[in-house]
Amino acid sequence: AHDRVNVPSWSITSATAEAHHIAQMTRAVEASPDDPSKVVVANTPSHRADAGQAWGTLVHGLLEYAMRHEHASAADLRRLGMWLTVEEPKLRDVLDVAVDTVLQVAKADFWAEAKAAPHAVESPFAFMDDAKKRAVMNGVVDLMFEQAGRQQVIDYKTDLNTQAQADAYRMQLAAYGRAVAAVGARPGDMSIRSVRSS
Repeated sequence: AHDRVNVPSWSITSATAEAHHIAQMTRAVEASPDDPSKVVVANTPSHRADAGQAWGTLVHGLLEYAMRHEHASAADLRRLGMWLTVEEPKLRDVLDVAVDTVLQVAKADFWAEAKAAPHAVESPFAFMDDAKKRAVMNGVVDLMFEQAGRQQVIDYKTDLNTQAQADAYRMQLAAYGRAVAAVGARPGDMSIRSVRSS
């Protein structure tokens, strides 16, 4: 009876965290200079200001603004970037790179398709995941838009090397597909978009 009481009947997990955790457990990825657990420090060969969790948060914030506001200019994005970097002043050295990154992404075909369709940005979700026994899966979809009656999902990655975690990202995209289906929508393409200025 004691053992039964102490075994959890359900759990909560995140699509992003679980994919990253599994990749580390299986040693599919090595710790990288832009590991999200690291903080922004001065640029060195092994760590750059335009990497890591703070950099990703900055670029995601700028992408969200650009998608929400049809006529967002470089000046608008730079002003927002100044606010987004209040607690990470070292990122201001690469703020122009972040703005340029967003302006380049805004020229992509998928961006125009999303703008022309019903779309949502930075959409949180939580659902009972049948693929995991008694687990609530949660996360945030960076960009979702309707195309031919299906929901297309785009997940932005700011990593220096997205190939290093390709298997983990596939698992993350599969979780997004299950999330879309869980609310009664028809999943379409689930894709990763690397957003780097280069």
